Amino acid sequence: MSGLNKYAFPNWRMHEYDRAGNYAVMAEGYKIGAIRLLDSLLHNNVGHDADAVIFPVLFDAHQSLELYLKATSIAVEEANDLNPWSAKVIRSHDLLELIGSLNSSLPSSEPKIALAKETKPLFDLIDLLKTVGDNGKGGYYFDFARYPEKQAGESYIFVRDDSLVFDLEGIKRVVADGCDFLDGYCAMWLERVDGVRGMRAGV
Repeated sequence: MSGLNKYAFPNWRMHEYDRAGNYAVMAEGYKIGAIRLLDSLLHNNVGHDADAVIFPVLFDAHQSLELYLKATSIAVEEANDLNPWSAKVIRSHDLLELIGSLNSSLPSSEPKIALAKETKPLFDLIDLLKTVGDNGKGGYYFDFARYPEKQAGESYIFVRDDSLVFDLEGIKRVVADGCDFLDGYCAMWLERVDGVRGMRAGV
């Protein structure tokens, strides 16, 4: 590795006035992070690093979905010629709640995100995340991959249950497919945003 490839330039992909796009850039980063971690483990897991590295993998996968959903919510507003900075981004890590919030912001002519053949990869990934936590407050949403317990004396299932095993190849497939679905869905709305911006600029 040489030259510019030895460095990271966080603002190269971001733009001060592109709210939705900035969320999407970070979402893609977490997606790539999860896949690269899995690739490294599939290449060499002799020391069973995966037993610990699985947590940042799942964290990255969850954070990617969360950011894609929030990016899309903002993009929907701007695509409908509204101010993206006024778009409501709910302060929640609950993926199903974020999907519900996004659905409520979609125009009536747009199909809602619900379990179907084309959306199955997204819900498969959410189901995967559920296996290491629960739906309750302080459950699998977010904190499960950051801490071993919800509160003192109340550990997550992966601490208590020694039968929980993850197939790294299967995890990679689910994470990639789930994140790719939202990546594509978000990109569709960002393209519409570009169209609105072009009309404003008279392009």
